[in-house]
Amino acid sequence: MGKVRDRAPDEWDCAVFMAVVEAGTRQRAVRLLADRYDEHITVEGVRTILLKINRWLGRPALREGVGPRGKAELTVRGRRFQRFCERVRGLYQDERGRLAESDVTRLVCLPHHATIVKTLYVETLAQHPAGEEKVGIEELQQSDRGNEAFFDQAFWPLTTGTYHLAIGQPPPAEFRDELQSDLLYRSQLEVLVPAEYPGDAMPLAEFVRSVSHVPPKDSRARILLEERIAAHRIDDPGEERRVASATYEIGSVIERVALLHECGLPSPLVLVPSDIALIYKPGMRFGGAGVEHSKWVPLHHGTERLRLEVHVTTANPRPNHLRPIVALLKKICGDQPRLRGEVTSVHDDDLEAPRAVDALDPVQLDVAGR
Repeated sequence: MGKVRDRAPDEWDCAVFMAVVEAGTRQRAVRLLADRYDEHITVEGVRTILLKINRWLGRPALREGVGPRGKAELTVRGRRFQRFCERVRGLYQDERGRLAESDVTRLVCLPHHATIVKTLYVETLAQHPAGEEKVGIEELQQSDRGNEAFFDQAFWPLTTGTYHLAIGQPPPAEFRDELQSDLLYRSQLEVLVPAEYPGDAMPLAEFVRSVSHVPPKDSRARILLEERIAAHRIDDPGEERRVASATYEIGSVIERVALLHECGLPSPLVLVPSDIALIYKPGMRFGGAGVEHSKWVPLHHGTERLRLEVHVTTANPRPNHLRPIVALLKKICGDQPRLRGEVTSVHDDDLEAPRAVDALDPVQLDVAGR
């Protein structure tokens, strides 16, 4: 096993260990944890954590039942681990104090939301007092793009106050009472094709027959794609024709495919949501030389486009000081229609006025919200 992913004790493990040391027994530690932290754990749960700590240390940290009145006593290794626990708890408490004292609103998002948050950052920086940071931006890792990871790294921290706003998918039903969500825009799945491609949209059946680069399986875009292929019973020659490319890889994939277009050579398709494709379109930072040899077209089946909702989410009820920021985000997204894709003849590219909603039940979402 590696030296990092070895199931090292976390803050809660340290708190439980220190409670046993202070209280003397597992039973008393359970009561102490409930009284001091309002955290509830069983005696068996305490036992499991102590075993985890012993495995990590390679030897027992406590000798239970040997002290006065049956209290546990620290071993030599246990005393060292106790000092470790005190440092860990101190670090977490210091960080919580720093966050609580900060007046800067903290926003969490994925990297491809940069076109939105950079404008938000600059516009709030210009507000009174000018030059003073009003919003801190935290970009999640690419590995956090999947549903469960985004829940853990964005939605849950919203409920604890670690972050104040999150940009991304709408929250699921289990956060219905704790979070409030507003629609910012709907992105659409788009395909990079040669400029001479006949038509301004690509049928889903045609896409499936072709070799393509697509988002990873745990991404919302890929889940939506595979759902619609199955729902419409598209004749699928095989999922192996769809090569998964992570978001951080997609830039180099687009460059290679665009060069093939420029050279007039056969090329695979590239599929991404329109808010990711945006920066590679004409007039954007990466839409430079050679861009005229390629174009982005929406994917569709009949009159249906494949769309994904992008929301801004806060605690519920929403704190008053966040309302102007949410309003500004709506305006920024409304002023960037290419986030949701270009207008084509297949389907009107309209966007409903942003609306406040409660946390959404994914089962009840239509295609636009998956």
